[in-house]
Amino acid sequence: MPSPPPSPPVLVTPSPGALVPLPSTVALHPGATATVAVSGANGAVTVTVQQGLVTATVTAPSNSITVNATQRTGSDVLHVTDAAGDAVDVPVRVAQDAGTIPAALTLKVTGSAIDPRWLASQIVSFVTRNLTLQPGAQASIAPIVAPSIPPSGGTIAMNVPVAIAGGSDYFDVGGSASVEVRNVAVDPLSAPTLYYDDDPERVVASGTIYRASVAADSAARLYYYHDGGVDRLDLAVVLTAQAPASVQVIDASAGPNLDVMSVGISVTRSFLLMNPRGEGIVVDLDAGSPYVLHDFALSSKAGVAGSVGLQVLSGGPVTVTVLSVAPGVDPLTMLNAPPVAGDGHHRTGAFAIQNFGTQSLAYVAGGADVKSVFGDRDVTPPNVDPNAAGHDYGDYGVLQTFLFSLVNPTSTPVTAYLYERPLGGIVRSSFLVDGNLEDVGCVRVPVPYQIAAFTLAPGGRYQSTVTTMTDGGSNYPVEIGMTSTPPLPTAPPISSPQGCFPKS
Repeated sequence: MPSPPPSPPVLVTPSPGALVPLPSTVALHPGATATVAVSGANGAVTVTVQQGLVTATVTAPSNSITVNATQRTGSDVLHVTDAAGDAVDVPVRVAQDAGTIPAALTLKVTGSAIDPRWLASQIVSFVTRNLTLQPGAQASIAPIVAPSIPPSGGTIAMNVPVAIAGGSDYFDVGGSASVEVRNVAVDPLSAPTLYYDDDPERVVASGTIYRASVAADSAARLYYYHDGGVDRLDLAVVLTAQAPASVQVIDASAGPNLDVMSVGISVTRSFLLMNPRGEGIVVDLDAGSPYVLHDFALSSKAGVAGSVGLQVLSGGPVTVTVLSVAPGVDPLTMLNAPPVAGDGHHRTGAFAIQNFGTQSLAYVAGGADVKSVFGDRDVTPPNVDPNAAGHDYGDYGVLQTFLFSLVNPTSTPVTAYLYERPLGGIVRSSFLVDGNLEDVGCVRVPVPYQIAAFTLAPGGRYQSTVTTMTDGGSNYPVEIGMTSTPPLPTAPPISSPQGCFPKS
């Protein structure tokens, strides 16, 4: 059977004496205007304003009310009354928006086989950086899932939802930013110079801690490591240029954290994974647009560290400055601050690393173990300025690459073990073994610990590339080698007698 026809809509007409304002509340920016329609009135209406944040006038015979906001912000009330004495109140709020969400943005990234999780984090960071927030407003961006992006000219587009909470002072803002992500084709970043910044290690005063420049068509890498003193200071890393310049930034930074070893290992892990892929962003600079790469709140004894690759793609030079500033101070106002006094350890300078840190080792099954030591004081990267007092004992920030040649001349399969042996105390290590990340854990007793194992077929010949980097917060030197004797397979529990703590 056919359905019955729909019932006609019921129109509810307010009875006289039931004043109905539409809208029932008014929200205005300073200086803005709104109209309130009043139905159900018995005769003409009048309106009074309680606080004077707005002005209100009635238009007859429609009984509409025009509300004009002053430049003051806050809350007010319209008292509306008709000729019969019936009344209704209309709450009014005058405020600024909590912030502004940019409608369209373009993020330039670099890299091959970019990790979508890294890309998602960069998109969120980029949108957050481009929000305009009122003091005290809080922005939130829900986790996003970024698709894969093709290398060398590939693009993707995403809408990123943003909510800005204004609290009692501002209007909440919601919306989304449309982000186009472009993967820019660049040459692999090969840094011939390491800028090492660890002096003073403990930051106790405001000023310039480190400054260096990367020349046009050149590259360098900054490695910084600091912790906080008794009084809280902020630590900022800022990029500047005196003329338009474009720079690729591969940024593996971590902290602040009271567990300084976790900061060091996080930097190493990130760098080992990001550097081979060239996973970075492109920052465009000019004389009027410094770029604050990081601004850390550095509490007492909390550590921060970073390995930051910088490659000038156009223009240049580009200057990188590490600053300590008082809480709440804009680091851009401190770019010309005087240098902070060093701590006397001279862990600072510019070091030549282009041909440093790569070793070849040949292992023959059935023969002697092969081993090497890195991070000692006997062989360290040379200072670019031979007259400078700075040094890098421990090779902090230096990429160490070991090229192992493995041969099994026997007629049976054999296992070769890649190991590390701590020689300088507590150390945490990560290694990239033929592209796979291997973590050893925290160790301190000078015995071999397994990094990886290789099964060598009879008569087999193999090549293995092992890469690592010394960790801020760890102690060196460390021995690395290949052996047929099984090392300890895992790091001991951290609080066991053989573990990292207690230290004695």
